[in-house]
Amino acid sequence: MKKKQKRKKPYLLFIAPGFILYTVFIIFPILFILYLCLFKWSGLGPMTFVGLDNFKTLFNSPRIAPTFWHALGNNLKYLLCVWFIITPVQFLLAYLFYLKIPFYKYYKLMIFMPYVISSTIVSFFATMIFNPSIGFLNEFLTNIGLSHLTGAWLGDPNLAFKIMIIIIIWQGSGSGMMIFYANMMDIPTEIIEASRIDGCSEAQRFWNILLPLSLPSCASIIVMSSIWALGIFDIPFILGGSSGGVSNSLDFVTMVFYRYTFGNVLNGKSDLGFGAAISVAMFIIIVIVTLVQNKILSKFEYDN
Repeated sequence: MKKKQKRKKPYLLFIAPGFILYTVFIIFPILFILYLCLFKWSGLGPMTFVGLDNFKTLFNSPRIAPTFWHALGNNLKYLLCVWFIITPVQFLLAYLFYLKIPFYKYYKLMIFMPYVISSTIVSFFATMIFNPSIGFLNEFLTNIGLSHLTGAWLGDPNLAFKIMIIIIIWQGSGSGMMIFYANMMDIPTEIIEASRIDGCSEAQRFWNILLPLSLPSCASIIVMSSIWALGIFDIPFILGGSSGGVSNSLDFVTMVFYRYTFGNVLNGKSDLGFGAAISVAMFIIIVIVTLVQNKILSKFEYDN
């Protein structure tokens, strides 16, 4: 009997480099974080095994737990803004461009352009605009005789979070808008023409055709934006500093992680083990939120 010839698997040579890099830089760090969260370690010297004490401290410590829960509350508040403010704004802009309003190509370019600018640069210029001493906004209000409207802006805990949302809408609405717009442009023209022949109004066409056929892209945008909302760092860090702004109005979990992991004047020495515990806790929260969202949004999927 002839021996069966072994099948060659040349594709393994193509997979191997990516697999090795992914394992070294993604899988191994994740496993190490899961291991590290059980220890107390400053990054130098021996590691001290503490079991689940890092998680107990995070959730129950009278000094740290209130900061963590407040920061998580800001994350969830921002998440609600993604669902009920930012995503609807993106969809409305895409719909206006779909209707081809006058100069829509120019507006589309102007709205999308901020998205390609780094969030760090956007945040830096925002601090220059809202700076109470040398900021453009206070200077402008003073020059037009409205000096009574000037204020601390980012130094006001009642305004800081709202200003951050406005900045995010200006800087990030272009991404979701383009996805929605591409989805609308992909709707078969036969369906739109048939609706016109049947005498559908623009409102009926919006509610019965465009909106239902845009739900799959809406689900994708919400999931991606929600993951980013729960891990936001750069914009609030630059606007409010590492302490989270006045009254912690711009404090988020990633900033709590930054302070306690690498240490600062307020929190003393760094603790990589405690920082790992924060990251693991946040990872679990992100997974739960994503699974719940997928479960809910799967009901709105439309089979094209």
